[in-house]
Amino acid sequence: MTGLHAFAVAGFLALSATAGLAETLTLDGVSFDVPEGWERQDSQVGVLLMQQFPKTEDASMAAGMIQIVPVGRGPDTLDANVADMVALVPEFVDDDPMTDSAGTTAAGHRIKVQYRCCEYRGDISMGQSVAGVAAQNGQLLASLVFMNIASDHEDTASADFEALVRSIRFEGDSVSGLTPAEGDGGLEGVFTHLDFGLMPNVFGGLDFQSDNQIAMFDPGGLFSTTIPPGGRSVADYCAETPRDCGTYRLKGGGWFGGADEIEMRSVINDYGVIKTETMSFAREGENLKIDDGDYRRMPPFEDGTRFNGRWTYVWASSGMTAMGSGGVASQQTLILSPDGRFSRDGWSGGMNSNSLGGVTVSSTRPTNQGTYTVSGYTLTLTNADGTTEKLSIFEPDIGSDELLVIDGNNFLKDEDSGAKKKGG
Repeated sequence: MTGLHAFAVAGFLALSATAGLAETLTLDGVSFDVPEGWERQDSQVGVLLMQQFPKTEDASMAAGMIQIVPVGRGPDTLDANVADMVALVPEFVDDDPMTDSAGTTAAGHRIKVQYRCCEYRGDISMGQSVAGVAAQNGQLLASLVFMNIASDHEDTASADFEALVRSIRFEGDSVSGLTPAEGDGGLEGVFTHLDFGLMPNVFGGLDFQSDNQIAMFDPGGLFSTTIPPGGRSVADYCAETPRDCGTYRLKGGGWFGGADEIEMRSVINDYGVIKTETMSFAREGENLKIDDGDYRRMPPFEDGTRFNGRWTYVWASSGMTAMGSGGVASQQTLILSPDGRFSRDGWSGGMNSNSLGGVTVSSTRPTNQGTYTVSGYTLTLTNADGTTEKLSIFEPDIGSDELLVIDGNNFLKDEDSGAKKKGG
């Protein structure tokens, strides 16, 4: 990486306040999108992007610097080059990364991403994110150094950096992002798998979780872990929300049998890192078995389906450590009537206590009412003021509305509620 250290980090707080416009740049045949608001400076070895962020209530002025460097080498040197980018800020050389992910991009190129925090230069706190993407004939390396990490603007700078890394395209790469390869696909429909168990929480306790995990397959090779709202196609939804999506391929089986494996490539973070898993696969009538887990096909609701009853979603988390105890809880209640009307309310609260005392907070969601319609996997709520909300909906126990999964949350029906009505 000859010449990389030409990017001097000393004096990085002397930034211009002039905002740059969004544009697409190309370095040594590798293209990427520059986010809005970052001032660009060219160098003999790459591009430097800088932005100042105003003082907030809790922190003084902050600043971000993104360095982008092309390297004419293949994937075999990516790890070493990422380490060289880290070393551009000497304070981070001996730090282990707090996050370290690696995999492939949507185009099949190797990618490595690391984040380190927190070091100081004088009284300036710093965080560093480094990413490298490598094709067979070259690499593009990028580093974000954020100064004054107490600022609320660090999340904004990180989101801009993630979007830049996701946009990296080598010659011949598709501009549409997540794209199935030739031979992908072969399934269609919405399937659900019940997953449950104990999970540690932030309060030092354990929560029991019961989730109906979704796999919505598009026959062209895309899948989504969320039912796209508003009846949108998987392709349209994944183009805008790749984090919930991936591509898949059925494998094996030979001449005389069906596929016995499924390769699923999932987007695992906002950098676009894709993790590939190959799992066992079998068809069981209308249902699927993936990695020995049962995935049941969920049919869509008929247009005009009506419900009659009250459904409640409750979530709580609590625990205790040597320093104190805490917990949070929330509840939502939804009433659906056979005349097509709905009513909804809820509340949330939390508490925290330690040797110095305790604090309790709570809030109530005002009751709102209106009309509803159901079509396919979409529940549309039209509020009295004319605004609408489109939520995903399905019933895990086919033919029974005792449990409705609405926007990913489990709503249990009250025992004394009425029965569902079909067709309005």
